[in-house]
Amino acid sequence: MDPVTTPSAPAHAPLPGVASPLAAAVLSGVLVWLTWWALVDTRHGQTLDALALEGSRIGSGRLDESADQLLATVSVPMVAAIILVVLLIGVLRGRWIAGAAAAVAVAGANVTTRLLKNHLFERDDLVGLGMWNGNNTLPSGHTTVAAAALVGLILVVPPRLRSLTTAFGVVAVAAYGLATLVNHWHRPSDVVAAVFVATGWGCLAVAAIRIAERTGPRRDAPHRPGATSVILVTFAICGLALATAATFLVWGIDLDEADRTAGLIAYVGGIALLGGVCSGALGALLRLLDATRPLPRNRAADEPSPTAAAPAPPS
Repeated sequence: MDPVTTPSAPAHAPLPGVASPLAAAVLSGVLVWLTWWALVDTRHGQTLDALALEGSRIGSGRLDESADQLLATVSVPMVAAIILVVLLIGVLRGRWIAGAAAAVAVAGANVTTRLLKNHLFERDDLVGLGMWNGNNTLPSGHTTVAAAALVGLILVVPPRLRSLTTAFGVVAVAAYGLATLVNHWHRPSDVVAAVFVATGWGCLAVAAIRIAERTGPRRDAPHRPGATSVILVTFAICGLALATAATFLVWGIDLDEADRTAGLIAYVGGIALLGGVCSGALGALLRLLDATRPLPRNRAADEPSPTAAAPAPPS
């Protein structure tokens, strides 16, 4: 009896295209603009932000010192150090393209935040608070530094450390964003927009890596985030749901008539929004990056195909 054979599979699967990361980058940019439009350029949005800012004063005295210490770590030398670190990790791992893309993403996110805050976005005082309420503070520079640092690390760390890095990094980014709220430096809209800016640059970096690795060696083994993705998606859904509920409860409240309870609800909603956006946006970047990592060509070619010819049965 002739042996039973099946068609052999290709030695390696092609890399995914760039459509998904480019679409995600565009979506991130749209979300930055929508955040500014909804919470800065409308009266209802400014009211929600103002309520949350007022609510952040409740109990903030207990956290001011810790928030100051955390925010004091952010500086221009820190940004330069982050860029050097991601470049170095990329070089040591033999992944020059990923290291360069990560460095550009870190720098690009921080430059973009400065341009948006100081030159492109404007803020009119639509609720009559006066003073600094007419000065635009979106996006948050401190939160951008933290989020961009995480994006850079996700792009260059070994696959086995990627999920752990993302999980701890999301907590760190949320902590920096929360610290700016505790210190009354920023409103929830500012920190959320910063996360979207960093994520957008991370998506562009993923697209660049995919383009470069179409012809170059592919060095990272496949990786599946598994439980990390489930946890991040759960946190994102819960955070966004809680933020929506808080918005519903305080919607339409006039600032002159708002009490401490309304401010606290808005503040809790702002924190929930920050946590949900951090988990969802950075978790989505993790999934995009994992789809970029097939086996190296030389390893994939050496490994036997699972569909190779089966041995002939006994006659």
